[in-house]
Amino acid sequence: MPSQRIALSLFLVGFTMLVSLSTAWAARPEVIGPIHDEGEAPLGDCGTFQIIDRYTLSFTLRFMYDRNGTLVRIEEQVRGTDTFINSVTGKSIPTKFANAVHIDPATGLGANTGVIFRVTVPGSGAVLLDVGRIVTNRAGDIITFRAGPHQFFDGDLAGLCKALA
Repeated sequence: MPSQRIALSLFLVGFTMLVSLSTAWAARPEVIGPIHDEGEAPLGDCGTFQIIDRYTLSFTLRFMYDRNGTLVRIEEQVRGTDTFINSVTGKSIPTKFANAVHIDPATGLGANTGVIFRVTVPGSGAVLLDVGRIVTNRAGDIITFRAGPHQFFDGDLAGLCKALA
């Protein structure tokens, strides 16, 4: 189950793609952004508390066209911060992320490369790693390729729950 910032990012790409199709200039990339977003979203359930993700993100979209003006690829550069918060105690862990998403308009699949989540805690090391490359549909519920650890996509939040307890 993807976080709201991942889903929002891919939704905005899809919405912007529809707008851009009517304004395509042959063989010239179209750049939109940077676009800034921030908010809070539930990330997971630890039994006795919820993990809340307070995030900020900035992303830039680049629409790539062929000589005929057909959209052939969308590139998205994303960076930002997450602060994971214990909903009961308020204990929090801040972290940063940066990744690139390459979207194939023909298939609707997006390849995310980089850091989605990387949470390290002094004395404990990495408690949540979702890094590497993962190819999914826009909703994030169909994965067609993965390389690297993807604990978030696997639903493995045990280390983060322990660190926030």
